[in-house]
Amino acid sequence: MKKVNISISRWLFRTSCAAMMAFAFASCSNLEDNDHYGNGSTVINNNELKIVNMSSAEYMNSRADLSDMSNLFKENGIYSELNKKGQLSTMLVVTNDNYRQPDADDVVFVTKSHVSDVSVSPANLHNGERLMMWHGKYVNVTMDEEGEQGAIVDHIKFNNASVKEVIQTTNGYIYVISDMIETPTSLSDFINSLDDNYSIFKDLVLSSGGKVFDRVNSKPIGVNNEGNTVYDTVWIYTNAHFEEKGFDMNSESLTATMLLFSNDVINAAMSEARARLTMWGMERPDSALLNWIRDVSFYNRRYTADQLQNAEAEDIKSIFNKQWRTNAHSIDKENPIELSNGIVYNVNKVHMPNNLLMYRLKDKFYYYENCTDAQKEEYFKMTNMVFSKCNTDVAAWTPLSGVWPEVENRVLILGPGDDGPQGNLRLDFTPVRLKENIGGGTSVEPYLVPPGSYRLAMGFKQNQNMTIKVSVLVNGQVVSVSNPITLGSATTYHYDRGATLPDRYPEGYDPSKLSDKKAGNYDTDGGPIIDEVVIPDVNGNGSASQIVIRIEADNWNEQTGMTLHHWCLRPTVNNY
Repeated sequence: MKKVNISISRWLFRTSCAAMMAFAFASCSNLEDNDHYGNGSTVINNNELKIVNMSSAEYMNSRADLSDMSNLFKENGIYSELNKKGQLSTMLVVTNDNYRQPDADDVVFVTKSHVSDVSVSPANLHNGERLMMWHGKYVNVTMDEEGEQGAIVDHIKFNNASVKEVIQTTNGYIYVISDMIETPTSLSDFINSLDDNYSIFKDLVLSSGGKVFDRVNSKPIGVNNEGNTVYDTVWIYTNAHFEEKGFDMNSESLTATMLLFSNDVINAAMSEARARLTMWGMERPDSALLNWIRDVSFYNRRYTADQLQNAEAEDIKSIFNKQWRTNAHSIDKENPIELSNGIVYNVNKVHMPNNLLMYRLKDKFYYYENCTDAQKEEYFKMTNMVFSKCNTDVAAWTPLSGVWPEVENRVLILGPGDDGPQGNLRLDFTPVRLKENIGGGTSVEPYLVPPGSYRLAMGFKQNQNMTIKVSVLVNGQVVSVSNPITLGSATTYHYDRGATLPDRYPEGYDPSKLSDKKAGNYDTDGGPIIDEVVIPDVNGNGSASQIVIRIEADNWNEQTGMTLHHWCLRPTVNNY
């Protein structure tokens, strides 16, 4: 940003020298900075900065059109406090035409909202900067394009008040502004004041925390019959869910962005998400969708409207690491809400991402034993392979009894077919899942996979000493093929213990918080097969399709055959 008036005295020295040379006045070499200040005289720099040889209090008292503001400062001890502190300051003031007398209950708060201990010249103001005032809250500095190039009057704002004059006094700066400072509420207070149109969002935020009695700021208003003091109660809202991220909504040092969702916007998004899930034959608890709304709403920096919504498929991560894709949603870009410690944008429309609706698709090969004969032929098409058995290699266990469900490592084992162990093998497997029947018992049905981008992982068993290739087919067409994969002695593809992939655990599971040594072996995605599988939109309406996972190899392990444990498709960040 271009700086203006970085050294006022030097600028004046050069200007005065030029003028005196032009008019044959005395030599400039004898001038000093003090020569530019006469008693009560004003030097005007580009008609935007006035420099006076007076204190801020003296200058305020010298101008009749600032008398209302000056009296407010005088009556509330501002001048005496400045004199006691003996330090520089910045004052934000209005002329009498724009003065509004504060209510009696707010007069001290309002008065102190116009004074800062920091002396800030226009040259040192920056777009997006915040200035701490005596009332303990910030005012926000904004500039238009000309302001960023050095213009001052009508191009710099404190909150929503435009600068009309700037005066440099002997102990600071006075900015005459268009309106009195209205201190925005804090993020915490703003959320608590939301009306019934935002009740879902408000409850989502407040229900994740609690509140404690603020004795310091609660005013005693009487004594009850038991002799206990009765307070006009002030509550402090605490929220470990946010505070674990270092995000204190009460703190004035916070610089935040919040997305605000009305009930209508949330309900519309929930209805659309449920319709997609129904079309895909899937379910997702409402709590997961609503918690995403809460967790995608908060950011620990100020974003502009264009940063939050634009035509590019860019990702912004919330404090909870939730993905906001900038071309997938609509916000009210024209009416941001300024807060003392952040900025709020109303969301007009939100799209709940596919990778939220599908956390991951994972299931087991041993469901072969649950299939009818016809289903075995249809979903497990074998070339030079025959069924050997389904076997529980590892009995059910849990890393945290009573908290996490038990899991077993049950596998499907296939042996060589008619061509013998040296022949090529191929399994065309349609992923299937177990379904609870209404009248009792279970049956098998194929997965329907929505279009989009996925990561494919799988699990087999270590020490198979085989090299395989995996392909994914949709409507008989190959859409992705893996590199050759060796099923050797490493545990990468051993059941679902795979430890090489990021984000490989079930939702909500954090093995680092458990003491059980097997916790890290629990229910991972498995070993990496294909980094990105793109399932096409076969029907053109976003509906899901059956897929086939083809496994091929040139030879068998004569001792063990092929042991298959599970498959897993996890939606990628691009499956939005």
